[in-house]
Amino acid sequence: MKKQIKNKSQKSNKTFWKMISKFYIKEWKFAIVIGILMIFIVACGLMIPLLTNQMTMSIMIEKVNKATPSANFWGVKWDKLVYIAILAVILNCICSYLFNYVGYLMGKKIEIELRNKSLERLVRQDISYYSDKKIGEILTKVVSDTQMVGDQSVMIPMLIGISVFQIVAALIMMFVLQWQLALVAFVTFVTIMIIMYVTFNVTTKRFHKVRAVITEINGNVIDRIATVRLIKSTGTENYETSRFKEVHQEYYAKSELVGRMQALMLTTLFGGVSLLQFSTIIAAMLIFGNSGNDKQVETFFTVTFAAFALAQGMMIGPLFNVMNAAFGLAQASVAASRVEETINSKSIMEPHYFDGKKIVSIEGDIIFKGVSFAYPEKPTKNVLPKFDFVFEKGKSYAFVGETGSGKSTISKLLLRFYDPTEGEVLINGKENLKDLNLASYLKHIGYVEQEPQIMYGDVYENVRYGSFEATDEEVIEACKKAELHDLVKTWPEGYETILGERGFMLSGGQKQRLVIARMFLKNPEILILDEATSALDNIVEKEIQEKLETLMVGRTTISIAHRLSTIKNVDQIIVLGADGAGIVQIGTFEELKNIPGHFKRLYEAGLMN
Repeated sequence: MKKQIKNKSQKSNKTFWKMISKFYIKEWKFAIVIGILMIFIVACGLMIPLLTNQMTMSIMIEKVNKATPSANFWGVKWDKLVYIAILAVILNCICSYLFNYVGYLMGKKIEIELRNKSLERLVRQDISYYSDKKIGEILTKVVSDTQMVGDQSVMIPMLIGISVFQIVAALIMMFVLQWQLALVAFVTFVTIMIIMYVTFNVTTKRFHKVRAVITEINGNVIDRIATVRLIKSTGTENYETSRFKEVHQEYYAKSELVGRMQALMLTTLFGGVSLLQFSTIIAAMLIFGNSGNDKQVETFFTVTFAAFALAQGMMIGPLFNVMNAAFGLAQASVAASRVEETINSKSIMEPHYFDGKKIVSIEGDIIFKGVSFAYPEKPTKNVLPKFDFVFEKGKSYAFVGETGSGKSTISKLLLRFYDPTEGEVLINGKENLKDLNLASYLKHIGYVEQEPQIMYGDVYENVRYGSFEATDEEVIEACKKAELHDLVKTWPEGYETILGERGFMLSGGQKQRLVIARMFLKNPEILILDEATSALDNIVEKEIQEKLETLMVGRTTISIAHRLSTIKNVDQIIVLGADGAGIVQIGTFEELKNIPGHFKRLYEAGLMN
């Protein structure tokens, strides 16, 4: 188990670097600007100890008669060097501003592209992808993880890049100024980095666990908020409050372990800084305290030591940068692996969004040829046994049967939520649905289901969805046909009223009217009604059914139903048997209710009323 976590951690780190390297290559202009600015920032920082050393020598030569110019003295007076130092500080500030600004833009470009790729992959996924996933977990990956990768994609390389430049520059200067002390500082620095590296690896492994737990919690929270009506209707607020506390206990326990390692890293950092500073002071005392060369001692402490201390100080900043980069990498590597998992997920179907034959209209029949089906999530359970059936253009059909008989599966195959396990669905009597451009086919399909899909937005946006070219006047006309117009006009904002999450402010009947208005506007050639009125009371159902019957005129209609009122007038009723028996009867309502068989039993038992 530990080996698996270690391998996963290493893979996550590689994934992060691989992911951002692609963006740096793609956005090479930004990358070059960032690199140049980074060099300028380090160079300006390097100038300060150099100028300090030169100013010290200049003052000593000018004020102390016995001081003699050093071989590396530039010969520039100290007051002029002060102006140069001020210019270096100003240039450093300008470069830092530009670096942070360009880096921020780069990070946002990466974040936006990753989010767009994730969303594109999610909307193009087959429906089975969502069967075992919580919406909250998906949202965490799309929103939180992409933002984290975007933020850290510039921050981490920046911190590491500047740190490397500063460490190398500081070491070179320290070895030039006093190599023995530089060697002591170098050994101390390497020791600190080794300890931080070990603690970083442990922290990354533990952060994987923390991220997995918080993703699950997000899924739970969003699921509960989405079903707030259930909570309110059952008075379970106290239960949910206690439950939230319980699910966060594991998160706290795993976060505590991460906190220990972070505390250890911080302790190593601050203790290391003190050790780095104090070790060179002790070394200086030992080296020069026992030296018999008074001139060398005087030169070091009066001229060299200040510059050496500044150069050594340049190594302290990188230690903090490395720690921040380590924390960022621990989080970003996990986020990157999860984003990549989403982007690289494969659909079990090829919808031909950019190729495939496009359907201009559905003028012929729809044929189920040798079709059998088992859900990919449960491949061993055959929902529909092998059968043939023809949906003739312009006729109406109804599928009835007990729960689990496969009624709704018919609509899912027609919508191509799934492909048949065996056989073909032929459009216009000849074109295999698998080979068609799915978007062009679905333009001619209208779908009204038991739970209407209402999006957050106003009435215009919801009715117009799928028919984006429609005008406001056409939307209003569709609402009038669905008898929704008068209701909408009573709202203060009218058609611009925001309907809330999933149409929160609408009743079940109002939601169905809105969807029916959407269908009137779309004017599809094939209409699929999947238990469209089963969740409504009898009075509202009757009103909605009247609108549906108006909508059905002149269209091929497939109804999935269990109520008499919705199937009594269809051209043909197809009865499905229980437990995957498939089609057991076909006929009109008047024929089937008088023939001994499955339909008559359902009818007499009151299940079709």
